[in-house]
Amino acid sequence: MKFEAHGTFDLSIKGEIFIIRFFHKWNLEGAKAFFIQYKELIQHCNFKKFGVLSDLKQFEGGTPDAIEFFEGISDWAQENGQVARALILDSGLKEFTIHKIDKGKKRFHIRAFSDEAEALVWFESLGLAVL
Repeated sequence: MKFEAHGTFDLSIKGEIFIIRFFHKWNLEGAKAFFIQYKELIQHCNFKKFGVLSDLKQFEGGTPDAIEFFEGISDWAQENGQVARALILDSGLKEFTIHKIDKGKKRFHIRAFSDEAEALVWFESLGLAVL
């Protein structure tokens, strides 16, 4: 049975930072649709290293299989140059859920912020271009 994709996002770039805004509830089909566009953008930019700013203020969670799929996206991203992830959160529960995706793996630098400007300063301190 094929399901309709759930979960929406907006992708943009600022320097060597991919900014992803996640909205709504996600299922596996939505996660796969996201990955197709995300992968194409990363391959097109061909950065040697990059950071990802994930704005999760309007993210409403996902099905277990969608969360598991996102774990694989993190593995792929690290293999293709991701060195840091900033999470823009508005609740501790979201932070817990996102760190659960990593299942204790130490992939790259990860920090949570309440605002995008602070996250961009942090990326710059790691040597990533933010303009």
